[in-house]
Amino acid sequence: MSDNDNTERYMCSKCGYLNIWTRDEILQRGREIVYRGDNEDVYSLRCKNPKGCDQRMRIAVKRREK
Repeated sequence: MSDNDNTERYMCSKCGYLNIWTRDEILQRGREIVYRGDNEDVYSLRCKNPKGCDQRMRIAVKRREK
């Protein structure tokens, strides 16, 4: 994650759209797909392109202590 662990940015490899996800959006809308140990989970997220794109991206999110 970047910007103090609050946002993730990436370009879609299929359509070139710049996706910007907040940590909360990733946790709410992403599908958890892989468990990677004690410090992070991996989520699958669909491209946010408003014109429609079905590409999915994997994003690692560090766990926060409660």
